[in-house]
Amino acid sequence: MREPKIRGQLIEEKPNLIKPIPRRAQVSPIGIYSSFQPWQKPSKPLHKLATIPENDNQLTEENATNESGVSLCATNDQNTSYEAQANIDHEMEKKFKRIISNRHSARRSRLKNLAHMIELENRAKSYEKGINILHNQIAGQQNEQRLLQIEFHTLKLNMAAHEKQRILQEVEIEKNRAEVDRLREVQRKLALEAQSRRMPNLTSLQIQL
Repeated sequence: MREPKIRGQLIEEKPNLIKPIPRRAQVSPIGIYSSFQPWQKPSKPLHKLATIPENDNQLTEENATNESGVSLCATNDQNTSYEAQANIDHEMEKKFKRIISNRHSARRSRLKNLAHMIELENRAKSYEKGINILHNQIAGQQNEQRLLQIEFHTLKLNMAAHEKQRILQEVEIEKNRAEVDRLREVQRKLALEAQSRRMPNLTSLQIQL
């Protein structure tokens, strides 16, 4: 801050020159805001004159010099703000590209996982169909096995009945054989008795002769 100059009855108060501080841009998910803020006038007026100046030309030159300095400072600040904004824009562009790349990668990953899930679901459905077919085949085989078991038991019962019949037939045959042998023995005895009866008759006839 400069001290006020006193010329005669003139009291001049120089303005306070405040450089605007550039702000960093705040990143918003919707867009990018600029950090450039235009130069604002000081709250106090540039000149507070108590009386009419004695030398208007000198004051005009000083005012022009001050205004040129203010304009130069504002231009430098604007250039600095533009450079900072360019750097921020570059960083934000890189960040935006990185976000887009990450989104594409995430989308590809989701699509890949979705395709894998669809493939697994198709495999599961195919396996379920195969399991159902095998269940039907197993049920058919079990039914056939039950029928074969029934047939086996039926054949076994028939074989037992035939075996029993065979045994009965053998017993009957043995009885018939025993009866035949008995009848033959009776016939032989009768023949011997008849022969023994004929023998005395022949002897008596021979004596008479």
